Amino acid sequence: MKSTMRIAHNVRLASILAIGAFALHQLRYLIASGASSTDHSAHGYMTDLMAPIAVLILAGALATLIRGTEAAAPSRSPLGRRIALFAGALLAIYLSQETLEAVLTGHAALADTMLGGGWLALPLALAIGALCALFAGVLERVERAIAIVHAQLVRSRPPAVRGKALPAHGLRLPSSPLAFGLARRPPPPAPA
Repeated sequence: MKSTMRIAHNVRLASILAIGAFALHQLRYLIASGASSTDHSAHGYMTDLMAPIAVLILAGALATLIRGTEAAAPSRSPLGRRIALFAGALLAIYLSQETLEAVLTGHAALADTMLGGGWLALPLALAIGALCALFAGVLERVERAIAIVHAQLVRSRPPAVRGKALPAHGLRLPSSPLAFGLARRPPPPAPA
């Protein structure tokens, strides 16, 4: 059960990071080169990533639902620490992505990319990291609300009864298990 909760938590964090990394990359190039830039040769693959990111978003929502119905206790780390972790992870993803783009396409050296507007990635990573940390907190609150509603629904359900229920007043039940057909073996055959 704990491994399922850990997997659901990691899927949710991966979906938040995927959205943040996509936003960081796109905003950095939109701000640095403007909307009129025609150089999309190294960044054309980003539009192809929208479908997998949408799947990750759905998986993150499902993970929140699973954790809520299983009443998982969310981790409560301070907001500043969360912002720093998200911003650091987003910046690491961005730098890895730019390095891979430079190696695969030979488009530009990483130093040229960073000096030519790549410095914008740092403040953007901090801002998007803060939004990611806040969004993770919102999802944890949703998780707690789901857990509360789920617990109330479970408590309000009547217990499952198999067969026909007998009224409890004034009935004397026979003490023999044979009376209800509950014997483990059939009765012995009648003598002939």
